[in-house]
Amino acid sequence: MQSNLSKTDINDSLRHFKNRRDDLLHEDSATFDHYLERFLDFCKSDLLVQKVLNPLDQKYTVDADGWWEEVKKRNGSMEFPQNLDEELLLRYKILESLPDRSNDIYFLPAKGSKKDDYLDYIKNVIARPFAVELTHRLGDVADLASPEARMQQAVPLNRIPKKNKIKVFLSHKSVDKPLVKRFYNALKVSGFDPWLDEPNMAAGTNLERELLKGFEESCAAVFFITENFKDEKYLATEVDYAIIQKRKKEKKFAIITLRYSNAAPVPGLLDPYIYKNIENDLEGFYELVRALPIELGPLRWKKEVVD
Repeated sequence: MQSNLSKTDINDSLRHFKNRRDDLLHEDSATFDHYLERFLDFCKSDLLVQKVLNPLDQKYTVDADGWWEEVKKRNGSMEFPQNLDEELLLRYKILESLPDRSNDIYFLPAKGSKKDDYLDYIKNVIARPFAVELTHRLGDVADLASPEARMQQAVPLNRIPKKNKIKVFLSHKSVDKPLVKRFYNALKVSGFDPWLDEPNMAAGTNLERELLKGFEESCAAVFFITENFKDEKYLATEVDYAIIQKRKKEKKFAIITLRYSNAAPVPGLLDPYIYKNIENDLEGFYELVRALPIELGPLRWKKEVVD
């Protein structure tokens, strides 16, 4: 099997996977057998999918036939391995076995008595968890930070930042920690990976080394200027690190300064870069997100709403 795939190969694999997966999960149950066959044929032949499944197949032995027999003995009760790799592989083997188990599906605890009811159960309880987990693992293999977004929205590959490039460095004085923690939480729930000294630095770590690493893995540095900001000496190193990253990454790195009312003037070191005068946290977060080089994704239903 080819070990390295080009960006074109990866892009094609992800696009075709999305189509096969969505057909399987969302089309009418009357066509389930057809789309299952297409989905499995794709999984068996696609190099990117096999980079996920083949190592599991070589490492673990799972018994789909034995699983079906247990389901029949237990009157529909299902069990899966605790090991997530084995569970993924078993779900795949169960899907492969479905054409030969057309009568056994009626032992599953579906709500209803029609074949479509049992196929809907298979789609939601067996196929969907497999497809969702495989989606995430394909993103990891392809070195994407947002595999779900890539799969569902077909975003061009060159617009997907890698996992180690979505941090947002939050620079501040210790007395402003409660304020900055609010921004940290808001960025976290928005899909970013904010860097804050308290949660991101283990006890005993080298301060300068961890600061530098934080900047190298970030797409932006945000400096908070409040009434507690008395002088700029304490942040000189952080500004230097930010400027180095700006020169290295150019448009893919932003230096953002948020200045609250009644705060000290913006330090001369930061004056050449983006800064906004703000009245409150909400306005500050709005300006911060606008200035980031990475944009928020399109709106969609929460997973628990549609499952």
